[in-house]
Amino acid sequence: MSRDAVREAARLGVMMDIQPAWLYLDTRTLAKQFGYDRLRYFQPLRSLLDAGAIAGGGSDHMQKIGSMRSVNPYNPFLGMATVISRKAKGYEGRLHPEEALTRERAIRFYTINNAQVLRCEHKLGSLEPGKLADLIVLDSDLLTCPKIRSPKHKSCGLIWAAN
Repeated sequence: MSRDAVREAARLGVMMDIQPAWLYLDTRTLAKQFGYDRLRYFQPLRSLLDAGAIAGGGSDHMQKIGSMRSVNPYNPFLGMATVISRKAKGYEGRLHPEEALTRERAIRFYTINNAQVLRCEHKLGSLEPGKLADLIVLDSDLLTCPKIRSPKHKSCGLIWAAN
């Protein structure tokens, strides 16, 4: 993507399904091939959302063999930790931290934004009377826990259960 592509996507109302696991898995290789500067708009989530585009967090996963063991991990907490930290497996530092999301935006990225991408925001994506909901039970507040831990561990001591 580019700055112009971000603006145009927002102007046109393009909705995007972005897989943060690929940022987590591929940054080291992409940085070697293209360099840090050319990756400026690799998953530019803050720019997209600030411009008014709709982007939801996905996994691009097709087999349920384990949310962290699969070739392309589909654990949403890995995705949220990645978009918050912009840290990648085997990569020193952070990839364009100016594109990091706040914790609040990361949660919306995986909830109401996905409902909007699916055009189901009237019945999914937020906790409101009359809407459907999956259930997650957390032992910590994601907005205030001291640190999002390494994706190898449960984030903030999370227990994740989906219907």
